[in-house]
Amino acid sequence: MNTRTALVTRLAAGAVAAAVVGGGVIVAAAAPWPTLAREPMSLDVVPEAARSVAACDGPLLALGRDATAAGAITAAAPSSVVSAADSGDPTSYTLATPDRADEGAPPAAFSAEPTGGVPTDLGAASSASLDDPDLRGLAVSACTRPAMESWLVGGSAATGASDLVLLTNPGDVAATVDLRVFGADGAQDPVAGRDIVVAARSQRAIPLAALRRGEQSPVVQVTAQGAPVRASLQSALTRTLIAGGVDQVGASALPATQQVIPAVDVTVAPDSVASAGGMSVRLMATAADTLASVTVRSVADGSVVSQQDAIALAAGRPLELEVTGMPVGEYTVTATAADPLVAAAWTSTDQATAADFAWAVGAPLVDAPTLVAVAPGPGPTLTLTADQETAATLTPVSGGESQTVQLAAGQSRTIDVAAGTVYRLDPGPGGIRGSVGFSGAGQLGTYPVTGSAAAAAELTVYP
Repeated sequence: MNTRTALVTRLAAGAVAAAVVGGGVIVAAAAPWPTLAREPMSLDVVPEAARSVAACDGPLLALGRDATAAGAITAAAPSSVVSAADSGDPTSYTLATPDRADEGAPPAAFSAEPTGGVPTDLGAASSASLDDPDLRGLAVSACTRPAMESWLVGGSAATGASDLVLLTNPGDVAATVDLRVFGADGAQDPVAGRDIVVAARSQRAIPLAALRRGEQSPVVQVTAQGAPVRASLQSALTRTLIAGGVDQVGASALPATQQVIPAVDVTVAPDSVASAGGMSVRLMATAADTLASVTVRSVADGSVVSQQDAIALAAGRPLELEVTGMPVGEYTVTATAADPLVAAAWTSTDQATAADFAWAVGAPLVDAPTLVAVAPGPGPTLTLTADQETAATLTPVSGGESQTVQLAAGQSRTIDVAAGTVYRLDPGPGGIRGSVGFSGAGQLGTYPVTGSAAAAAELTVYP
């Protein structure tokens, strides 16, 4: 056999073997294989403790005060800030404001290093007020941690409103942010809301009208890449050339099938010529069309003053629900649906005199001890509400007597707190939702209690 013949013979034999093996594979595939169930290996780990960071809104801003520069953003009133940490005072630093046309007071941020391998909890809050012809009222907000995703429920881009979306990056790495705006026509990704660069330790201010001009009931989804940002909204209203109030609105609780607004302060009786006595509730389904229910309960006695069921929500289209005829008092609003939604409620002081308004947003569940800062402001109160029976404890960080608040399932309670004070709130075994509220003559404001930075989340790692 020559070399060529030997090669052909080997190739032929290989072909036969391949055919046999191939046939074996086909037969084997047709027969059932033995099975062996094996759970993937996993390991629960707690991330290394990191620096705790909280960013504030900063001063109240004015849009277009200079007639020669209608789009100029300037500082209108400075903010007063209260802060504290678990161990000593947190480190404070200021943030750059590239979108502002002046060099007014900058927004502040706070940080605290971990202690003994455990994150240090910190709490801070700010307030600002003014009474100018074009801008008046009280604005209060909690200084909170940045996040990769936030939902802003509130404000308006209609005539008379001059709202600003604030994007604050207190970290050391730049962030790129996209803003998706939902309105009557569904979701839009405006050019002005794409690829917004928020440099490290800076705050951007984007006019809401530049994102969706004319929209009366917007909801803004904020997503960040590269680094988390703190998203908030400054809302200001003018009625026939008269300032109608101002507010700083933090992010609402993330979309869920239940949203709870712990306290909405109704300050005007329904027989007033300036008000129907009530509130406006903004709802939006975020994932799918759904039916929602909204229950309004009196904080004072737990009675249901309004119950609306089978509210049709189209995904991505905000709905404004009017709740009227309510006497003066505080009310807890609960919105539920089969699919996730977001919610906030708007109320105002008597519009016949110097007026103000406030947006109360859905509050997250707090199931671990956290610091709650009470900003300087008139008539401060803390409202707590519970899904399950619990006993929450409130203790001033600077020292003083603790208060224990007993809550039955579904109950809300309001207690007086001291302005300019930071408290430690232990929610007890059931967890709570809460909000800090302020009310005075022609002044109204509120912000939710958010969770602690001290508990690093446990992660499950799959090798």
